Amino acid sequence: MTNEQLLMAFIDTYFTTLKNINDLISKPMSEYQLSFEQYQILYDVANADKITLMDIVNRRGVTKPAIARQIKILRSYGFLRQEIDESDRRRHFLYLTPTGKEVEKKLTKSAAQQFSSWVHVLGNDKAEQLLALLNEVGDKIIKPTPSNVK
Repeated sequence: MTNEQLLMAFIDTYFTTLKNINDLISKPMSEYQLSFEQYQILYDVANADKITLMDIVNRRGVTKPAIARQIKILRSYGFLRQEIDESDRRRHFLYLTPTGKEVEKKLTKSAAQQFSSWVHVLGNDKAEQLLALLNEVGDKIIKPTPSNVK
């Protein structure tokens, strides 16, 4: 294929497949009016002893204002609460509320079941190849460094 043919094939694949992956991933979250990003925050909080907004920013590679907006929404839904760190009153630890724990647990189970069905269809080897390729795209194209930018 020429570069132009590759571009056209990529655009077709983007609109028919890649663009719709987010919708498939987010489907279980829609029952609670949550985005996948908001679910990831719930998941991060559920799987940490103590976690702050900045911990999530660093883990997810998203801006502080973007995470703060999502946390505000999750707090308004009653899924998250904040506690001030007594040793540094500028830091706020995030915790799931009982409702937040229940929602996160249900969504994690649903996401795992959905992903398991994808692996069943693709096969484990192809799922691992897809993951490796997506990680390579992330490392070499999405998060470029001076050594891989031309």
